[in-house]
Formats: sequence, C-alpha cells, structure tokens
Amino acid sequence: MSSISELLNDMQRLRASLLGFVAETSGSGAMPERMGKRLVDESGLLIGELHRMRERVSPVRMGSIGITLGRSDSIAKFFAFSFTNQDKRPLCRLTEFPFYGSGVYAIYYHGKAEKCYRPIAGTETPVYVGKANPKNPQAETVEEQGQAIFARLKEHARSIDNARLPLADFFYRASPIQTGMQAAVEDFMIRLFRPVWNKEMKICYGIGKHGDSAKTRQNKRSPWDTMHPGRKWAAATKADQIKRHEIEARIGNHFKSHPAIPDKDRLFKLLSLE
Repeated sequence: MSSISELLNDMQRLRASLLGFVAETSGSGAMPERMGKRLVDESGLLIGELHRMRERVSPVRMGSIGITLGRSDSIAKFFAFSFTNQDKRPLCRLTEFPFYGSGVYAIYYHGKAEKCYRPIAGTETPVYVGKANPKNPQAETVEEQGQAIFARLKEHARSIDNARLPLADFFYRASPIQTGMQAAVEDFMIRLFRPVWNKEMKICYGIGKHGDSAKTRQNKRSPWDTMHPGRKWAAATKADQIKRHEIEARIGNHFKSHPAIPDKDRLFKLLSLE
C-alpha cells in the first residue's frame, strides 16, 4: 500500500492539474464543443483517480456520496456524465467487492451468445437500468443507506446465472446518490438509454421480479422469464405473456428505432444542448 505522503503528493499533483486546466480555459467566453468535451474527459479521469486513491486506503468501497442534488434542472445530465465516466465492472466478480450505498445502477451486455443483444454489446447502452432505495429513508451517508445497490445487483446476477446466461458477459456501473433522488435519476436514465429489460419499454421486462407466490403463479410468465428460463418459481407459471418469437421481434425493432449509443463521444453529443 502507498504511504500517506505518497498519496498526498498524488492529490497535490491532481489538484495542480485541475487548476492548470481551469486557468487555461477561463476567460475564453462561450465554451466550444471540443473544449467542453475535453472538460468532461479530463474531469472524468480526475474523478476516477480520486476514487482509486480513496479505495487504496479505505476498506469500504464508495465510502461517500459523490453526487448531491442541489438543483434539479441539469443534475440528471451531470449524473449521466459522471456515471458513464466510471469503469464498467464485471458482474461475475460483484461479490468480491461489496460496497455501501443506494442510488442507481446499470447492467451492460458484452457477449455474443445472445444474438438479440448483439446490437448493444460493448456499447454505452445498458440492457437494464435500476434503482435501489436506502435502508434508512433519511440516510445522509452511504453507510446509513446500507448495501442497497449491492444487494439488488446480487439478485440480478443470481437471476442471470439461473437462466444459464454467461455471467462473464455482463458488466455493471453503480453510483450512490443523495437519498430521495434515486427515482428521478432512474427515470432520466431509462428515457435516455431505453433499456430493453426495463418494464417501461414493454419488451423483455421481468428480471426485477423477486419471486411469485403460489397464487400469483396463476398469472402469465414475464417476457424476461420466457426469453431466459431458469428461475424455478417462474417455471411453475402456466403460460407466457408474450411468445418468445414475438419478444425477439420486438427487441430487433427496438434497436432499429433506437440504435445503441456506441461510445462516450456519442453520449456526450446527445447530452449537450448548447
């Protein structure tokens, strides 16, 4: 582990780099698109380095809430910038790195086995966006929020694994945010990315189901469980809501109407209105 003095030197270097960039760009009037992109890229790198430095000295990952929502007009865009500047993490290694926090998360497909999802494989378009509410509704720290996102991702990983989908093909991003704002941010992210596993798209929803009672099993099987059978309680359901071939057709049409966001450059352009 690095010494405290080495970490302090690293922080001073990062601070000097940021101040130098601010001095270089100040007084230039309206910021051109290329300069705005550079600001996002460099601040994203800085945020990433600071996160890594914190985790080198703390046993608790994501030990603070990185986003507080003092105003509502543009915060969702800021969240999207910050969120996608994180590295994606492999879902198959989720339990190796437990963390605290409630907020928003996204699951991404990077495989080739599922033909339907190949149009978004390895892109900035997630297959699913979700939120996790805090353990304490008045939580002000991630510790008070509990391991809400972590627990939710564990459920999804178990469902994916039970469906015999290669867990190594899936990655995630997760970000604790200010308590009470998770629903608004989730809504924005769903409208931005239109993930096919979210119920709002009315295509392949159902991964978020926790398990049906014997009475509920009389209802029809969710499209997600029709596409990806394997959860025992879903297998006991008698009929499908939508047949598999129709779900596959809807997924194909969806990606034609809403092409994947291939990279961060394209995402930046979508989020930039000025």
